[in-house]
Amino acid sequence: MTHVLRSFVVALVLVALAAAGPLAQGAAVPKPPDAPQKPADAKPAGADATQKPAEAKPAEELPADAKAFNAAAGEKDLLKRVAALEKFIADNPKASPMLLSMARNQLNSTVLNAYKESRAKFLAAAEKEIADAAKGTESGPRPAPYGSLAARLSNAGIYSEEAEEYARKALAALDEAAYKTARTQQFERALANFEKMTAAPAATPAPAAKPAPAAPTQPNYRFATKDGVMQVSLAPPAPPRPATPPRPPTRPTKPTDEELRAGFTSERAGALATLGQILVKRGRAEEGEKALTEAYAAKPAPFTMASIARVLAESAKKAGKDAQQLEYLSVLALSGRITADETKEFEAAYRKAHNGSVEGLEAMLDARYRRDHTRFAVTPFVRKAPAKATGKTVLAEVFPGAG
Repeated sequence: MTHVLRSFVVALVLVALAAAGPLAQGAAVPKPPDAPQKPADAKPAGADATQKPAEAKPAEELPADAKAFNAAAGEKDLLKRVAALEKFIADNPKASPMLLSMARNQLNSTVLNAYKESRAKFLAAAEKEIADAAKGTESGPRPAPYGSLAARLSNAGIYSEEAEEYARKALAALDEAAYKTARTQQFERALANFEKMTAAPAATPAPAAKPAPAAPTQPNYRFATKDGVMQVSLAPPAPPRPATPPRPPTRPTKPTDEELRAGFTSERAGALATLGQILVKRGRAEEGEKALTEAYAAKPAPFTMASIARVLAESAKKAGKDAQQLEYLSVLALSGRITADETKEFEAAYRKAHNGSVEGLEAMLDARYRRDHTRFAVTPFVRKAPAKATGKTVLAEVFPGAG
């Protein structure tokens, strides 16, 4: 009986708790009588009825030297642009190196474009370039400007009397003994600098010098051409790079006599190629082809070799020399600089020599490439003993898609 009574009491307690739960959950906390309720659409105190969006941050303004560059480079008249760029370079010697470099490039190209309008203006600019090179100024061009002037005229399709004159002077200025002396002196300066950097510190260290003030950060510029006009604008700042320890200096290697001869031969071949192309275009084909053939035999840099082969292939075609035309077009094809029209001529020349068929053309190019390009030795990678193989393979490509 006691057990039944106890169970009845527990059941009453559970029923009471179950009935009180919903009332407790739905009960609202009464508010003080002096706290009036806010309407549902009320706004916080001080809030404006028409809230304005946050104003965008104004774009950073171009520095004064960049504005001056845009004004000079944006001049439509070529001759006025030349004068404006010259003035910009003279008036802004401490401008950003990027701006000064681009201004000089624009000046050179503008002078070249203005050649037909003002030959005298081009010649005056060329003489100034030669004079600056003779002074050895930092802002001037390289010490031998004749070859540069001749090459720029030739690349622009201007085969004038001045172009020939500059090309001849560039070739005449090349001297093998002077070239070797200059290269040797360059090595000696590099060696002295290396020894200075790696010299042992003195027994008594000098007092620590005050750290030099940090150089001002240069703006990050980007250049774009629109309607033939170059303009500069501010680019987003470059992301910070992780600090890397400085590399130890590398001891320079003295060039051997063979390397010096090869370097001079290559430089002379470039000058011969420029002169030969100009002479051919000026109607003196025999003299020009002789210079080009000599340059071709020296096996210069691939770009120069392709330029020579293009001119000689055209000359061979005019003279009806099919075998020579095929030879030069093969070189042009292997250089990767052959055009679609030249490819058609190449295949036609190959058909003439192979009974109207192009079968074996690709095999011929492959064999020639292997003959003319020395294959370098490859040493297999040997993993150190403590390392464990990961089971992964690395695929490396020299050019995208080469794998």
